[in-house]
Amino acid sequence: MNARFDQHKNFITPEECAELNAWVDEGLKKNWLGNGYDRSKTAWACTTRKNTRQVTGNFKYTDIVRTVSARIRAFYGVSDCGLIVGHGQDGVVVSCTFPSGTNNVHYDYPSAEGLATLRCNILTRAADSGGVLHLEGKPRPLEVGELHCYLASEHRHSVSEVEGNTSRVMWMFGAHVPKEDWDSGLIKSGH
Repeated sequence: MNARFDQHKNFITPEECAELNAWVDEGLKKNWLGNGYDRSKTAWACTTRKNTRQVTGNFKYTDIVRTVSARIRAFYGVSDCGLIVGHGQDGVVVSCTFPSGTNNVHYDYPSAEGLATLRCNILTRAADSGGVLHLEGKPRPLEVGELHCYLASEHRHSVSEVEGNTSRVMWMFGAHVPKEDWDSGLIKSGH
């Protein structure tokens, strides 16, 4: 199945990546990130991947997170679209995957009204190797600071095993949108 997959290199600066990574590093120390979902156990038990999806009350995102989120939504002209429900605090999730961690093939949930989940993600720290996004089985190499967007509720996606000594940090933003507006190109970048 063909999936629209947009990539925009250098969407955020190295300094912004460093600031976002510093938030994650502090968050790991202060337990702002909880265990990832382990599909083999159908439980929030994965210790090789931490995220803010379920942990929403014991921290506040810094201004840089809200700034980047607003920049992405404006860039795609979806500022008036709803934030992704169940997508963490302020519609933003950050995931930190440690060496030997992975994320199995899955779909994200659409909205209760049936709108598609448009993921607009930025890799702010790359693993030494591995940690490659796969969309509909096709590898999608990413660069640090690059924005990439796709309908996560409509297409299977996964992340290969993180290798080496460096954790992989992915910030996830986006909106609930009509699937046909994304697929037809009505929702486009560069606003």
